[in-house]
Amino acid sequence: MMVAFASLKGSPGVTTAALALAAVWPAGRRLLIEADPAGGDLASRLMLPAGPGLMELAAAARREAGPEVVWRCARTLPGGPHVLTAPPGAEQARACVTAVAATPVLARFSASREPVVITDCGRIGPGGPALPLARQADLTVLVARPHLEDLAHLAPRIPDLTAAGLRFAVLLAPGPRRQRFRAAYRAREVAAALQLPVLGQLPDDETGAAVLTARRGALRRRELLLPLPRAAAGLAAALAAGPPGHRPPTPSGTTPGRTRPQDIQVTEVTGDRTR
Repeated sequence: MMVAFASLKGSPGVTTAALALAAVWPAGRRLLIEADPAGGDLASRLMLPAGPGLMELAAAARREAGPEVVWRCARTLPGGPHVLTAPPGAEQARACVTAVAATPVLARFSASREPVVITDCGRIGPGGPALPLARQADLTVLVARPHLEDLAHLAPRIPDLTAAGLRFAVLLAPGPRRQRFRAAYRAREVAAALQLPVLGQLPDDETGAAVLTARRGALRRRELLLPLPRAAAGLAAALAAGPPGHRPPTPSGTTPGRTRPQDIQVTEVTGDRTR
């Protein structure tokens, strides 16, 4: 099973969401792949050595495509997840993502029943090198903030994503703290307006994100009760039971993605809670 995380605009926390999901996935072996063409930051964030990682897999996959080559290029975090980190430079990262996507290695790897593959695709776009990896996923989770400009950017892209063959759903991220008093949309309102499955909204939990990084995924029992790990655990359990995403339906007389985000009823955001 493969779950891809991506964004269409800005930096709404794709890497943090993917890391959180890998850390709390309910059972079995799991592999977190950093496939952001803009360059990776997991190695420095988690204080890991430079390799092995995605660069080594890109070279090895030209000669062999069995699952053992993937495990050989991955490193194990203290909490159990395996990770393939991307090089920090954009040029190198883009070349590695392009090379890996051109081989069947990850498709064959994720087709086996044991491992779950969580892929951080960064920002995806038409013709982007990470798009083929998102296309291989059982579900692509589009992370977006619940504000007008993000949703307005997402709506017209729905037909393109559908045409690209992606099976996708939306996950709402918390807005920046300096914008916490801005109007925001509820998950159910976004789902109704865009006619897309919305998995929910991640909480505004800087402590949980910091602990997740500092522990390198090895969360203690009490730390699992922090808002971000707790929300990620609920999301992981739901996805493990079966990805809910689907290609957007086309109601009679309408075109997918033409619903305007302006038509969503706006709610007020006060502090860290939506009313």
